[in-house]
Amino acid sequence: MSAIQHFGTAALGGHVEACEDCGQWRIAHNSCRNRHRSKCQGAAARTWHAEREADLLPVGYFHVVFTLPAEIATIASTK
Repeated sequence: MSAIQHFGTAALGGHVEACEDCGQWRIAHNSCRNRHRSKCQGAAARTWHAEREADLLPVGYFHVVFTLPAEIATIASTK
């Protein structure tokens, strides 16, 4: 949470960005790398989501959670 609070400040460090054409430069603060901030990791999160979505079959999916009896659970959990 502190990284998000310090976003856009010198607290996370920074670097100098310079244009190779005109020579203009500016100081840019480092990102917080939080996936919830679009500037920091939003693009990476969207790319990851698109890649996972490409792995899915074109069918409906359901998430089902159930509990096994203890006698069966030991068998099911062996690797």
